[in-house]
Amino acid sequence: MKSKSIVLYDKDCYLCQQTKKIIHILDWFKVFDWVSLQKYEQTNLLSNQEKEAIRGEIHIIMPNGNRITGYQAVRFMLIRCLLTMPLGILMYIPKSEIIGEPLYKWIAKNRYQLFKNKCTNGVCKIPQ
Repeated sequence: MKSKSIVLYDKDCYLCQQTKKIIHILDWFKVFDWVSLQKYEQTNLLSNQEKEAIRGEIHIIMPNGNRITGYQAVRFMLIRCLLTMPLGILMYIPKSEIIGEPLYKWIAKNRYQLFKNKCTNGVCKIPQ
């Protein structure tokens, strides 16, 4: 049996919840396991710097232990889901990260403002 990639997501964040919901539905081949970063923090000994990093952007832990984050993690997920594969392929075109990386970082940084009507008690806000 092939090991799955683990996607760490913030269970308290609306955008993260929706990302999980959509990708989980589209993950027909069941290549991803989803673990909340809150649970991951409880079950793994992490430095404050590591905690801050996993709260700042999506993380995928590969079966071999390697990690991919942010824009690379999103395109990794999209290319492995049949219906989103065309978008994932576009995101792998050379130089696509020139636009993709800053766009991802902007959305991640501003997710509280973008989804403030969906987030309560500031849970979508990344600590500055």
